[in-house]
Amino acid sequence: MSAPVIQFKRGVLANLPGLRAGEPGFTTDSYDLYVGIDSTTSNNQFVGSSRYWSVNTSTVGSGVKLVEGTDNGTNTVTIKSPDSLAASYTLTMPADDGNNGDLLTSDGNGGLSFAAPASSSFTLAADSGSNDTFNTGETLTFTGGEGIDTAVSDNTITISAEDATDSNKGIASFDSTDFTVSSGDVTLNAERVQDIVGTAITTGTQTLITVSYDDVNSQYDFVVDNDLANYSNTTSAFITASSTDTLTNKTFDANGTGNSLSNVEVADLAASAVVIESEGIGSNDNDTTLPTSAAVKDYVDTSVAAVDLEIGTAGDSGTGTVNTSQSLTISGTSNEVETSASGQTITVGLPDAVTVTTSLTTPTVKATNVQANDGTTAITITDSTGAVALNNNLTIAGNLIVNGSTTQVNTSQTTIEDQLLELGMVDGSVPSSDLNKDIGVIFNYYTDAAKKAAVYWDDSASRIVVSAVATESSGVLTNSTAGALEVGSLYVNDCAGNTQVINCSGGVRTLENISIDGGSF
Repeated sequence: MSAPVIQFKRGVLANLPGLRAGEPGFTTDSYDLYVGIDSTTSNNQFVGSSRYWSVNTSTVGSGVKLVEGTDNGTNTVTIKSPDSLAASYTLTMPADDGNNGDLLTSDGNGGLSFAAPASSSFTLAADSGSNDTFNTGETLTFTGGEGIDTAVSDNTITISAEDATDSNKGIASFDSTDFTVSSGDVTLNAERVQDIVGTAITTGTQTLITVSYDDVNSQYDFVVDNDLANYSNTTSAFITASSTDTLTNKTFDANGTGNSLSNVEVADLAASAVVIESEGIGSNDNDTTLPTSAAVKDYVDTSVAAVDLEIGTAGDSGTGTVNTSQSLTISGTSNEVETSASGQTITVGLPDAVTVTTSLTTPTVKATNVQANDGTTAITITDSTGAVALNNNLTIAGNLIVNGSTTQVNTSQTTIEDQLLELGMVDGSVPSSDLNKDIGVIFNYYTDAAKKAAVYWDDSASRIVVSAVATESSGVLTNSTAGALEVGSLYVNDCAGNTQVINCSGGVRTLENISIDGGSF
């Protein structure tokens, strides 16, 4: 038996993930062994020395932890190396602890000692003027410029702005009646502008126009005098007339651009210009009169009633004719076609049930697409419900081809002599393109509710799936709950060949030809 191989999860330190509690991980670049604590990267522990060593990461150098004796490493002082070093060197601590306020200095060769701090200085710079050096012990002065005041009190420097004047920059305030100020943004109030403009317009001079300012809606209303009597016929473009004036020999161009006539009523029409119902249209055939609606209706009714059209009819066999004065009858064949009429609708359909029996020596079945034994066409036998009932045994000597969406067999046992069953064929041939549908067997069962189990080829994932609870939509199965697979032993045929991977002997289950690989990070 080939013994299993166990490999830890491994990779470079920069890619070390948060290991699960108890999960080991080995860094191939720094040769460190870690064990996970709670699946977070920060809590991966360096095995054997996590209390005393801070191990380097991809960006932080390693360090030595100084541990208080009573807390077992809970609180520590860590002496760390820089994140990167140009070379290796040694630091030697001072022989004594020095004086109060001393600094730790180096002699340039790794030797450390304590010494008093030296005087220091720094450079002062501003937007204008030249830079200056400030030395400790000197006085640093803050002077305010235009509009700025400075003050010093109890080690505090206060810089404040002056009030603005006509000749001095500084802080200015704005009248809230005329301006709105928010976050440094000054806005002229629209209401104030509207009031000023409204006063100027309404106090001016208008002729035959009334102007008012609507302060609530912030709008101006202009109303023009609509009494034409107030306008002069001499100086204006209006012509006024009373309701009793008669316009004689006037031309109204209603078709002109922008012209129209409305509310024009005609009291009477000349009798010689109208043909009434009693006179009839046929006896008044001329180009100088108009017929009334009653005369037109009587003429049309008489003409239509006198028409009797003949329409030709034809069927799969035979022809005929029918006149509009006759009734056209559409009849069906008993047990094959039914017809019904209601109002203006004629319905043609199949009976609710069609029964085909084998008790006849030569059954006669009328169907569409009848196929001979040579397989050149397809047999289709359907009714309105899609069901065909056979009362006796049915033996088919030739091939049976069913072209439909569902084949239902209501039996308790099905025996098939075929050694191989092919699924997923398309019209008797292998598919010529990807159908994007899963292929397999679905098992219906009941546990608290009706469910489906399945063993199928997952077209999208290209693998066999065993599902304890599956759902189907348009030929695609979804594995809601994966199913269990029970076997006595397991063989795998893959890149390593065809070998057994699970075996059992003497009550002990073993793995064979297996490498347990934690993967990489």
